[in-house]
Amino acid sequence: SPTWLWINFVVANCVGYTLHLLFLLGHLTVERAILQSGRVVITLYYTVGSTFGVIAGFWLAGQLVGGNFLGKLGDHRWILAVAFTSLVISVVIGVMYVWREKSAIAEGALEREQRREAGIEREALAANVRALQAQIEPHFLFNTLANVTSLIDSDPARAKRMLETFIRVLRASLAATRRSSTTLADEFALIRDFLEVLGVRMGERLQVAIDLPADLGATEIPAMLLQPVVENAIRHGLEPKVEGGRMELRARREGGKLVLEVADTGVGFAEATAGGLGLTNIRERLRLAHGGEGRLTIRQNSPQGTIVAIEIPLPAP
Repeated sequence: SPTWLWINFVVANCVGYTLHLLFLLGHLTVERAILQSGRVVITLYYTVGSTFGVIAGFWLAGQLVGGNFLGKLGDHRWILAVAFTSLVISVVIGVMYVWREKSAIAEGALEREQRREAGIEREALAANVRALQAQIEPHFLFNTLANVTSLIDSDPARAKRMLETFIRVLRASLAATRRSSTTLADEFALIRDFLEVLGVRMGERLQVAIDLPADLGATEIPAMLLQPVVENAIRHGLEPKVEGGRMELRARREGGKLVLEVADTGVGFAEATAGGLGLTNIRERLRLAHGGEGRLTIRQNSPQGTIVAIEIPLPAP
């Protein structure tokens, strides 16, 4: 009947709002201490709290709908209804608590594992980077020393210049192992010295063009980011080519990104190598430092050769 529909509506809302208010007050006062007291105390808290909330809700409903309703509270059927409702609510709240606790534990364990894996990944990459920064390619080292030796008698001035430049390259490479970042100006200076040594060895077979806008010279980049790319361009692109070729190193701003390109007119990337450890390390360094905003791409140069491009976000002005 409409009367019982109204009574059920009032009872449902009174019980619901009473429980909500009761546990809200508990959340603001004693819940934190209870949650740290063990599962038995927590179970009692939710069971007793929900039971008291149901009884209080029925009492409040009785106050609203009149004395005739209160008289029914002595009926065993009403007592069973209250007990059953309290039991259902207690079970629901208990299940929600257990689920929330298990979810929190699982999320905490997952977060700790992700932090651990990220830490291991960073440490492994840092070790690779340090090895990369400290590494001077054996063929570059031995070929340079062999060239110096062969020039000592025939062209001592040229041998001296080559050795002095090589010493600068070694000094800069060793200094890079002590820091994680450098400026574009310093990185380009290191590359110039590196290419000067190779220029003495390769002679007219190597033509070089370097373009660094003045406003980008102070931009911070990871140390030794470009040297592996330049080494690949020389070793796998230009050296195998009998007549040699041209290598261009350039930097430019594109929107909010810094674009660094190493372009050569050598034999072509696909014919020579799949990239090696150097480019793999660069990709990993970019991914960890900049996520999807940092990337390394490789494409064919026209009419021949390879272009390796590195994109990293520029800091906001």
